[in-house]
Amino acid sequence: MPPAAKTLSSCWICRLRHKKCDAALPKCRNCDALEIDCLYSAEKPGWMDNGTKQRDMADRVKVQVKRNAKERRGRRMIQKITREIEGSKSPPPPVTLTHSSADSDRTRTSTSSATAEPQVSSQDAAGPETTISSHTSSSGTRIDGPLCRPRNGTTQSFLGTIAQGPLVFQNEQDLRFVTTYTDYIFPLLHPLYHPTFFEGGRAWLLVFAMSSPESCQLIISMATYFVSVCPIYPGASHRMCAVHTWEEVQSQSELAVKGMQQRVEVASRRSVAENLGESMHLLGDILLLIRFETMTGSSQWKVHLDAATCLFEQILSSPELVDDAWRLPFDLRLLSSGLPLEVAPEDAEKFAAFQTEFRFFTALVIISDILSSTALEQPPRLRAHHERVLGNANAPRLNLKYVVGCENWVFTTIAEIVEIDLWKKQTKRNGTFSLTDLIQRSANVFQVLDKGRAALDESSNDGICVSRGPGGMFSKFDLTTQPPYDPKAYAIVTRIWIDSARLYLLVVMSGWHPESSGIREIVSKNLEQFDSLPSPGWLLSLAWPFCVTSCLVTRAEESTVRRIYEATESAKNIGPISEAMKTAEGIWKQRDKIDNETWDMAACFKGIALLM
Repeated sequence: MPPAAKTLSSCWICRLRHKKCDAALPKCRNCDALEIDCLYSAEKPGWMDNGTKQRDMADRVKVQVKRNAKERRGRRMIQKITREIEGSKSPPPPVTLTHSSADSDRTRTSTSSATAEPQVSSQDAAGPETTISSHTSSSGTRIDGPLCRPRNGTTQSFLGTIAQGPLVFQNEQDLRFVTTYTDYIFPLLHPLYHPTFFEGGRAWLLVFAMSSPESCQLIISMATYFVSVCPIYPGASHRMCAVHTWEEVQSQSELAVKGMQQRVEVASRRSVAENLGESMHLLGDILLLIRFETMTGSSQWKVHLDAATCLFEQILSSPELVDDAWRLPFDLRLLSSGLPLEVAPEDAEKFAAFQTEFRFFTALVIISDILSSTALEQPPRLRAHHERVLGNANAPRLNLKYVVGCENWVFTTIAEIVEIDLWKKQTKRNGTFSLTDLIQRSANVFQVLDKGRAALDESSNDGICVSRGPGGMFSKFDLTTQPPYDPKAYAIVTRIWIDSARLYLLVVMSGWHPESSGIREIVSKNLEQFDSLPSPGWLLSLAWPFCVTSCLVTRAEESTVRRIYEATESAKNIGPISEAMKTAEGIWKQRDKIDNETWDMAACFKGIALLM
């Protein structure tokens, strides 16, 4: 390949960054590597004034360089997941970034305008959060995903292009498996998730399955796997059914993986912002794949969770994503109050299927990131984004309680405990550990847990719950706004998470001492709460608290743990709850061999599936 043409002077961007420029045309090597626009001109640009304009331009370039670096890491991560999925050790495919035809045809000559500057939109010029270059196809057209849906103005302003599949099933059997999953299996796996009538209930799942072949194949894989391992009707007929469905699991999962490889490769070659809707759907597929892997006990979930969190961070950095994207237009508690509800026209899109899908998968990636950090001994990667996504007590956004039954603050508190644990281990390694600091930091978290528990108890004792409204012809619709149990029963779930977080913090602070009075009291209380769950199936969504509690029981309490676990019947064979029980039994067997000073929860969780 002949060397690139050169000009006599370096580009203005390299001068701005105080970097040596190779003066290559049409773009110098530095700017090309950083994926930013390159500017040549005979005269000094207007922003090169040795003053405010120059500093502002330098800040904008720095922001874009950092953003592009994050996107490159994301593309590499997605390429990594592609190689992991296919089990190949071959080198990654080259990443080619295409730019507009204006870039390739541009000639930098000494006659260029002295006021020329890199392409920055009016939106970019408003502040440091800018995008200096956009990625377009070689023909100068914007790159979109292979599947696009027409958008109206409201949708455009929220998620950009929305992925769309053929919206058909290949055969009746596929439709039966998908509806089996949406109507029976999904509610069993997510017993505390009850999307409202206004959100279309679980209809978003059907839309999700119909949006791409891979989504459909993943859902069919989970449905067939569930049927093969859960003997709903035990006997010879189930064994015959299991053989057939296991073949279907392998077939559908292979098809899904191959299709996802192509999609992640496409995603790795372009910016997430170019098609935010398709990126969100891809995030859902990756999380669905993780769910399938935790059901089957696969260890690949770690690699795929890395990819999911990386992709989610890129989605969060997109300027197209508005900050209230996770917030419903009204408080769900008001739906059955009988009061009139007002929804602004621009909020109507928040009831669309892709919006409900977005909220659900965002909740999953946030919770998975936090819970996995307790096992992987690393800080939650999405910690810095919690306030933006979840909001706070005064301005809530995404409410995890409506997905897993537990309030937001409990999960963010668990994230804080992870940070204390990591701080303790790091300071002990480098010789700067302070017991006083540990006690102080732990006391602050205990205070948060105590206040939250007191507020929860007070609201339950005061009988604060939502009326189900008048009965009658449309009373059935009320079941979609309120789950089919007394709302007070859902407070049990948050209490279980609170007490499990307290157990986790006690182990971090004092070491592994299951016999201590503080731990004994909480374990005993938690076992009673597990026993009082309105439905044994709720345990399937409480694998992490169940594991934490069960690992700390006495020999006399082991039978209680087994009885609670066995109450889930054949569903106990499914992934996380099964892993939690196996982990606890493993700890019981080596109870007398554990070093109380070095053993901790991370050691218990090591090597098991994500307890999500």
